Amino acid sequence: MGKKGGKMKSILLAVILLALAAIVFILFGGGGLLTTAGRKIEGAGKQADTIKQKVEEQAATIGKKVEKVKESVSPGGKK
Repeated sequence: MGKKGGKMKSILLAVILLALAAIVFILFGGGGLLTTAGRKIEGAGKQADTIKQKVEEQAATIGKKVEKVKESVSPGGKK
């Protein structure tokens, strides 16, 4: 039973340590750091959206070209 109490004690101390670390982070201006990180992530998301749209447009045009090539090739053309 002594081991269970030791595990619980270490888990409790770890939780307390994490809570104190979070409080110190907030007190030393961590909010500003999180704000700038959020803005950077948002900018990366917008760039990803624009790239996605460009890729989709290019894929659509390539798909149309492939369909035209398929139509121009006759089914019995190979010997």
